[in-house]
Amino acid sequence: MAEGNRPDLKQMADRIIDLLEPELVADGFDLLDVRIFRGGGRHQLRIYVDLLDGKISLEQVTAASRTIGMLLEEADPFPGEYVIEVSSPGIRRPLRKPEHYLAAVGERVDLKAAGPGPKRVRGVLEKVDGTDLVIQGEGEDGSPEETRVAISGILEGSLDPEFDVQALINADRRERKEARRQERAAKKKRTRKSRPRAQKKQE
Repeated sequence: MAEGNRPDLKQMADRIIDLLEPELVADGFDLLDVRIFRGGGRHQLRIYVDLLDGKISLEQVTAASRTIGMLLEEADPFPGEYVIEVSSPGIRRPLRKPEHYLAAVGERVDLKAAGPGPKRVRGVLEKVDGTDLVIQGEGEDGSPEETRVAISGILEGSLDPEFDVQALINADRRERKEARRQERAAKKKRTRKSRPRAQKKQE
C-alpha cells in the first residue's frame, strides 16, 4: 500500500470521474482529471476540464462548474464539507486517458506512478505502446534512460513543458510596458477631447 491515504483519494477521484464524465461529455466537455486533497478538515476537489473540440473559455469553464456542482450536490460523495475548484488545463495540462497521452507524444511529461512507493518519472513521451508509455529520460549519471510505465499504474500525469524563465520575465515586462503606454495614450486622448475650446469674442 502506498504511503498515507493516497490510494483512497485516488479511488475517490475515480468515482467522481465516473459520476461526472458522462454528463460533461454530453455537454461537449473533456474531463481531463480530478485530483483530491485533504486539508483544513475538508476535501478539496480540483477538476480540470477542456472542450472536446477546442480551447475552453472562462464562460465555458463556468458552465462546466455549474454542472459539476449540481451533480456533486445530488450525489453527496463526501461526509462533511468539501471545496470544488474547476479549472482549464493550463501549461501543465493533466493527462489521464490513453487519447490524452497519444496527443502528448513527443512532449515532456511528468508522471507519478504507483509502486512499492509512489515514484516520479519525467522525460519525453516517445510513444504509447499498447497499455504502456515509453518515456525517454535521464539516469542518475545523466545518460539516456528509457522507462516503461503502465497507464493503469499512473496516479497523476501532466505535461512538463520546458521554458526559459528569463524569457517569460522579459515578455511580462514588455506586456506591462505596452499596457502603460496604451494607458498614457488613452489618457492623453481623453484630456484633448475634454479641453475647452477658446471662443472668439464678437466685436
